[in-house]
Amino acid sequence: MILTLKKATLKWVFVVMALLLVAGCSNNSSSTSNSHNQKNSTTSDKQNATPNTPSSSTSPDVSNSIVYENTQYGFKFKLPGIWKGYSIVTNQWEGIALTGGNVVETGPIISIRDPNWTAKTPRQDIPIMVFTLNQWNLLQQEVFHIGAAPLNPSELGRNNYYVFALPARYNYSFPAGYKEVENILSNHPLQTTKATKLQLGSTETLLAKMMSMAKQGKIISSDFAVKTTNIDEVEKVWGKADKTDFVAAAKGQYNTYSKYKVVIGFNKGGQIFEARSNSNQLMGITLAEAKEVLGTPAHDAMVNGQEIIGYRANSSFKLELVFPQPTNSKPNPVIDHYNVLYPEGTVNSMADDPGRQW
Repeated sequence: MILTLKKATLKWVFVVMALLLVAGCSNNSSSTSNSHNQKNSTTSDKQNATPNTPSSSTSPDVSNSIVYENTQYGFKFKLPGIWKGYSIVTNQWEGIALTGGNVVETGPIISIRDPNWTAKTPRQDIPIMVFTLNQWNLLQQEVFHIGAAPLNPSELGRNNYYVFALPARYNYSFPAGYKEVENILSNHPLQTTKATKLQLGSTETLLAKMMSMAKQGKIISSDFAVKTTNIDEVEKVWGKADKTDFVAAAKGQYNTYSKYKVVIGFNKGGQIFEARSNSNQLMGITLAEAKEVLGTPAHDAMVNGQEIIGYRANSSFKLELVFPQPTNSKPNPVIDHYNVLYPEGTVNSMADDPGRQW
């Protein structure tokens, strides 16, 4: 009886243990399945998520370029987008005569300034020198030089009136940003457009001044007017001339004042009929530009290896410019001197001499 009871008890124990084992396996399987489903869900979320786009403040778009346009001189300059907010600074270049050291030409330098530039931490500008075509030719002929550097500016481009150039050794001090400017320039960012008119440069202004003073009977180097001034008045102010020559073909005597680079012609009565200047200021004037600015001359003659062009300033006075005669090697020579003439002052009625016309 007791043995039978023990067997029954053991049987139920085995049944219960079997049920517990089955339940445990079922829970295990459910947990593994849930874990697998969670992993798949996470991967799917990542694939469908929108990627974060960095803001422009932390990663600027340098591919979008901007353009500076100068309509006065006729050019455009492409800049990277990070130069938005740039400023323009204008200065002047000066052309120094090789002899005498006087300034004979000037022109603008237009500098594009980095928007990050400050007085405390300056950065490299992009300087663009502007030359008239005539000024550029004079620079190549070494009529004048710019700055202490032995090198000339390098041409960036040109249009119908101007040449645009980069100053020699513009970044000699290697300021902050100079490498960035070099990279900008390496992409040839300057493009020229047609200029509508020639802005008056120093040479054009000088020629206009010479004509204006000629109408008063004066040259740029002297306040002594022809016709109304006697040679005695000159000697009272300037003293004795360095030398005096009689020139029959020119109808009078000529006093040379080397200090003032002036020669004065006068007749027997002492009346001044001609004032001549070879000032260093004239060094920028070429034959072609004189004709371009002053127009077709009323007088144009080749005499003793020189080309002399003349203009009527008014009914009393004439303006003459004297150049070396053009050659194949120098077809556009630089002026030698110029003068203002009062033709009536060369007339000698007693000798029945009609005098000079030019």
